[in-house]
Amino acid sequence: VHGYIKNVDRKDHLYVFGSDIPKIKTLLSTNPELDERLDERLPYKKVEVIWGVREEMARTVEDILARRTRALFLDASASIDMAPTVAWLMAEELGYDENWEKKQIEEYTELANGYLLKT
Repeated sequence: VHGYIKNVDRKDHLYVFGSDIPKIKTLLSTNPELDERLDERLPYKKVEVIWGVREEMARTVEDILARRTRALFLDASASIDMAPTVAWLMAEELGYDENWEKKQIEEYTELANGYLLKT
């Protein structure tokens, strides 16, 4: 059951996961490298990619960076830089090859370029 919990630590970015926080913390305890941020400009971590794939049926880089994290809308440039790591993590989790990764990165970058501020 996913849901709201009282008294979350709003200083910990993972508070947005509500009642799933203990499960995410368990995942982090078994895979500490997933606690790394995808980019220093945004708070999102590798564990969110794995969680999105395993528990939320995320299947594309766009799904993670636009729908799950909203990184695309907060900082399109940072999200473009995050795309290769996200694609790699997803490919590893889903059993996809390098061609899938490359295609995902290309498609996402093309999309995200439309969100970059032009001067």
